[in-house]
Amino acid sequence: DISLLTENWADLPEGNLAFFKLKPGEDVLYDKPSTSNPLPQRAMLYPWATYRNVTNMALDKQGPASSWLHLREHATSYQRLLGSSATTPGSVDVFASSIGGTSSREYHDFIHKVRIMPVIARVQWIFSHWAGAPTRPAGQPAPPPGALEPRLLLTPVVTIWNPYNVAINSPPLGFSIPRPIPTSLRYAVKSGGTTRLTPYRPLTGKSGYGLVAGTRPMADVLGFNFDIKTPIALQPGECLVYSPAASSTPVTADSPLALEVGFRKGGGHYFPILDAAGKTMAIAADSTLKASARFNTEFYEVGSSGNKGVGIYMDVNVQQKTMLAYRMIYPRNVAERIWKELTDLAESDALSSLVANPSPYMFTLFGSRMASKTQIAAKGFVQSNPLSNFTSMGSRNDGSAFMADYPGSDHPVNSPFDYSFAALTPYDSQLPNASDKTNRGYIITGFNKDSGLSRCVVAEVPTRPLQSLAELTHWDSRYENPIPPFSYNVIGNSDATPLIPANAVVNSSVASRKDNLQHDDSYCSNHVLFDDWFVSSITPDPDDFGASGRDMQKVCSDFANGDKPLPNHAYKPMPEILANETDDPGVFYKDQVDQPDSWKTVASRLEVEGMFNVNSTSVTAWRALLGHARNQKVPHQKLSGSSVQVSLSSETDHILSRFSVAGSPESKQAPDGGAFAEANEFTGYRFLDDGMIDALARETVEQIRQRGPFLSLAEFVNRQLTEGDTALAGTIQAALNRLSENASTNPFANVSHPDFTKPSGVVPDHIDPEYSYPKAAVGNSAYGLPGWNRQADVLRPIMPILSARDDTFVIRAYGDSRDSSGKIKARATCEAIVARSRDYVDPTGNSAEDDTELTEVNQRFGRKFQILSFRWLSPEEI
Repeated sequence: DISLLTENWADLPEGNLAFFKLKPGEDVLYDKPSTSNPLPQRAMLYPWATYRNVTNMALDKQGPASSWLHLREHATSYQRLLGSSATTPGSVDVFASSIGGTSSREYHDFIHKVRIMPVIARVQWIFSHWAGAPTRPAGQPAPPPGALEPRLLLTPVVTIWNPYNVAINSPPLGFSIPRPIPTSLRYAVKSGGTTRLTPYRPLTGKSGYGLVAGTRPMADVLGFNFDIKTPIALQPGECLVYSPAASSTPVTADSPLALEVGFRKGGGHYFPILDAAGKTMAIAADSTLKASARFNTEFYEVGSSGNKGVGIYMDVNVQQKTMLAYRMIYPRNVAERIWKELTDLAESDALSSLVANPSPYMFTLFGSRMASKTQIAAKGFVQSNPLSNFTSMGSRNDGSAFMADYPGSDHPVNSPFDYSFAALTPYDSQLPNASDKTNRGYIITGFNKDSGLSRCVVAEVPTRPLQSLAELTHWDSRYENPIPPFSYNVIGNSDATPLIPANAVVNSSVASRKDNLQHDDSYCSNHVLFDDWFVSSITPDPDDFGASGRDMQKVCSDFANGDKPLPNHAYKPMPEILANETDDPGVFYKDQVDQPDSWKTVASRLEVEGMFNVNSTSVTAWRALLGHARNQKVPHQKLSGSSVQVSLSSETDHILSRFSVAGSPESKQAPDGGAFAEANEFTGYRFLDDGMIDALARETVEQIRQRGPFLSLAEFVNRQLTEGDTALAGTIQAALNRLSENASTNPFANVSHPDFTKPSGVVPDHIDPEYSYPKAAVGNSAYGLPGWNRQADVLRPIMPILSARDDTFVIRAYGDSRDSSGKIKARATCEAIVARSRDYVDPTGNSAEDDTELTEVNQRFGRKFQILSFRWLSPEEI
């Protein structure tokens, strides 16, 4: 029981031991992480795995999955929200634990505590032609009167995004680019009727840090630094744009740069343009500039510890601690074929007009794949995780035996980040845009107001106790795993990854390794959780949002004596509990819940009302289950001025929402997540009409006939490990996919519109992405956004009543009486409804635990059946 487990752990002393059930008959000792031993065996969700322990940095203490302790931190997050009220879920302060420490406490805090941070959605460097008064190097003659120095102005524009359903409060952020951004430039300088062509030069670089011998960079520095000096407050889903402060003037590359909210194109770092000899120029004021650009593969390799390649390093610091370490590194041969040279970019006006009016001609962009106009389309959340920051991409060819086994880690299509170049004109719509009133930027579907989202919630911090295992889809169960696939919303979903064979959950090259970081994480997580675990909702019950409300003892007493149901209304107390509570209120809590091992036995005290067998092939039954949500008022967040408030919708049928409180209003309503008409299609909750529900029920039954019977819930939830189409996704997801293939029932038509998204599955220039299962990559770049519902969204409200077997049966019996000639003289038919109970036929067996030694009688007959009702049937009823 996840609820009890997360509560009781809070009371366990450091180093205490508990047991976790893996499969029938097998108990495995679990060592709770402590500050003295932060990396114990079997601490992770995957009990077969171990932590990768390479260097003395917390960042390198990685495992393939998060720990059970990390799950507890996620599930109880609602207890730590700030300023919650009846109408708002409150806010959260960013978690400030360094990734660079070496102490056991730092390892423990980094790995096992949920770290909520704003996402650096995009850094867009604007390249502009500029000019200024020429510098006079020592020992050189004064420049001619009226001459100007041609310069590059590099303007960083940072879009910071809060992907969560709660407000974020962040201290000032510092940005360090400790390695050069991967751009090289060549200039054609027209002056006095002649054209001077410079060689390609990297922007920055220093010898000894990968710079090719004899290369002269435009500035003799290693990287850049810029800072946001004021605290940052972001509403749920909101993004803000920051650029050089309005009061600042351009500075040299070695000077720090202050950023303020809003977009301004006149500030930044400047670089004198060097001639072929590597000297600055002083030329006539009527001269002009034209540039060409390419990915910096010739002059520089970045990386550390043998991790060589070209790409981007960017560290984000909070209170002088490195909190996010964005890394995107690729081998040269990949970079040269993906990022093509841009030649003959926009020619500038005369230098004299550039002094006060820099002229943009190009931008280069780095950021989250789910918050950018993706250059190489991937299949949405199957191949990208918006919460990722650190990767070990591009490391297979560095001689590391560890990295060499991971297919796909050398190709950008498998990265959570996107990088691109684009040419600009001075008034291009691809220039960063921000609202003049709110300074919100535009993300995911575009860069400007006409096509971009300004608000999108994709991740949920629990604001109430969990009620369903499917709600764990918001837990970042791959926390800090630096190896692809970078999937998101892992639990409860079932899409195959293209990086692993259709009939496997790991690649054969790493199958035997305990420190293997590459799994089919949806399959493995579902396999561990479903069947063995459930969410009882026996937990402190806050009033509205916030931590105040009924404590666990009161919740149990109200439940057991029938005064108030559990938050999960499907769970009922067994009759024995009701009898005990009548004699002694609170005995259920004291004897059954307030015990160290209560998570092992609490299921034997509960009954489920209306359990549904997933092996049913009745379209009518599935139609009733999938269409259960009638006359629902859906809680959702709505932008109100500069803040976000929780509202209730009018009564609506057949709701599909990924969140306990949806991030935006319904998909067809007036846009809340952006200015364009279709914005809510990407950000809002969705409802299916009667025709879609009918079609979904038919498709679900068709999938069950192809795949069933299911022997467990995990088998129903997961894809099948075969070579056929059933390997692409699980039962419900396959039915949703079939629904979207028919134009008359496709709810996601607007979300896949080519004006906003791209089809995935086609990799440019025939560079091998090392797919083991290419069909799994075919889809759309918007796949998995809140408006593109997935299997876990369907399972979230119905998961508590699903079962892979029946416990209640209708049994009919017929008998007749015949004379000596065989003629029937009388007939009788009866009907009994019987239910399997928890009690064994032989009462000496411990019915509360499933690991008891069974007597011969109980091995043969098992649990008792109780007759709930009996009646004789008339002929008309048969």
